[in-house]
Amino acid sequence: MTPMVWLIILIICLVIEFVRIELIGACGAGGALVGLVLNILGFNPFLQIAAAVAVAVFLFIVVRPAGMKYVIRARREKQLMELEGRDAIVTVRIDNTNESGVVRIGNKNWSARSNRPNGIIDEGEVVTVVAMRGNVAYVDRKR
Repeated sequence: MTPMVWLIILIICLVIEFVRIELIGACGAGGALVGLVLNILGFNPFLQIAAAVAVAVFLFIVVRPAGMKYVIRARREKQLMELEGRDAIVTVRIDNTNESGVVRIGNKNWSARSNRPNGIIDEGEVVTVVAMRGNVAYVDRKR
């Protein structure tokens, strides 16, 4: 195999990774990089392919699960941040003292607390999401 073949495989894997961000392309790219280095060092094609496959499989089995935990957490945090500033409707009275309350943001219900200490917001009121912490929306009356 020529270095150009390994470079093409590497680029294809990186493009797949940038499109999907599932860390599968990154595993393939790691294998292709090892194949490219072995090719440049003059190893035979069989060893290049075997090492590339072994590295890709290792990355997929060992490294990808840990990386996906980070990717999933980052996606979740981004989704929660996108809810901040949106309007919501109180579907169950918010009472911080009793730690109760539910709001509907878009088409999903979320546990809710008032952003103000000892805050109470009645059912049916329109509120603004100030912050999201875990699965709890912290809201304030819409002004």
